Amino acid sequence: MKTKQEIQLELLQEVDEICSQNNLKYIFAGISALNAYLNHTIKKDNRIVSLAMTQGDIDRFCEIVEKENRKDRYIEGIFNNPNYLPLYVTYGNENTAEFHMIARNKNKHHGINIRIYPIRKTVAQDGKRIVGYTPRLSKEKKAREFMNKTIENKKFWFVKGGLKAINGAYELTGGSKRYYNKLKSNTFIDKWEDIQNYSRVAFINRGIEANILKEIGRLEFDGISLCVPKDIDAYFSEVYGGDFKEMKIIPKGQNMRVILDTEVSYKEIMEDIKELMKEAKATREEVMWGRLKAYNEKIAIDNVWKLVQMTDRQIFLENMFKEKTDELLKYDLNNAKELEELYEELSPAIASLRTYSKVGMTFSIDPKTDDLIERVLIKRGEQKLVDEIKKIEKKEYFVE
Repeated sequence: MKTKQEIQLELLQEVDEICSQNNLKYIFAGISALNAYLNHTIKKDNRIVSLAMTQGDIDRFCEIVEKENRKDRYIEGIFNNPNYLPLYVTYGNENTAEFHMIARNKNKHHGINIRIYPIRKTVAQDGKRIVGYTPRLSKEKKAREFMNKTIENKKFWFVKGGLKAINGAYELTGGSKRYYNKLKSNTFIDKWEDIQNYSRVAFINRGIEANILKEIGRLEFDGISLCVPKDIDAYFSEVYGGDFKEMKIIPKGQNMRVILDTEVSYKEIMEDIKELMKEAKATREEVMWGRLKAYNEKIAIDNVWKLVQMTDRQIFLENMFKEKTDELLKYDLNNAKELEELYEELSPAIASLRTYSKVGMTFSIDPKTDDLIERVLIKRGEQKLVDEIKKIEKKEYFVE
């Protein structure tokens, strides 16, 4: 039986061979790359193993793997929601499985794999920061996340039908393709030589100077050789800091939930239990729906109780300021000392207004007192609270 690291090393060597034969470029990345440089091994580390490529080379690599159609290998884009640009691509061994991967996400494949991250634009040559998500794309992303929710329970057919109709209209108007192409163009680099069109690039949430990737060398470890930037010290200094050579990579024990070399593909296993999985998902949806309904009912009851409490406080303040406001109107707001004294007198009402505004509620005492409180708050530089109260006042369901 092979260890996880032995399978990862096989996959790394295969990627290197495919890239060499097809003029694709990559670099070894992540903490495992640092471990390989400092300790000449990735073994006894049990960490994620990663490479970085331009998006164009990743696309071409995927095409090559898919064309080979090896039953014991797979390529898969890992998404943060369906039909969205992959955060990274995994190249893995189909006939292995890691249980925690099955439990935690919705990926089709869960075999031992290596990750391939796209290289992103971050800063142009003129120092201007590259913006991937425009405001429009950000809004569209939220809409896509909503549209791509999956529903298995037949009781919620109306939700499933509604989402399907919205998705269909979106696809019909070319929204999916347009979104994908625009974000891809905004964010990722297509060819390796295009990297030098930017001053800084990034991958795995780490930024580096683009010129570090101009020349490529090789790093030998564990009996294989992979591509790394030629100035490898500059590379790791950028990513992990100037003291990277002092870093200690603490080996982790073998994860006891890992199943190695199952000799049966994950897809075959999932095919045998797909009806059971559907039933489990449907039951979970029903439970979640019930919990959401109970939660919403609790929120409604809580809001009614807050409204009762606020009304009680409003009545108390109305009585408190009934005969007091006329005296308070005599204070000079342009006199710093008198302004402070007036603020102190009004503080019970101001404190209550501040408290209830945080939960989207407000109240009125009487026109004269309300106006005085507003003028005092503005004079004290608390325009934000005034604006919030006015905004909430527009909601019709609160006490006047």
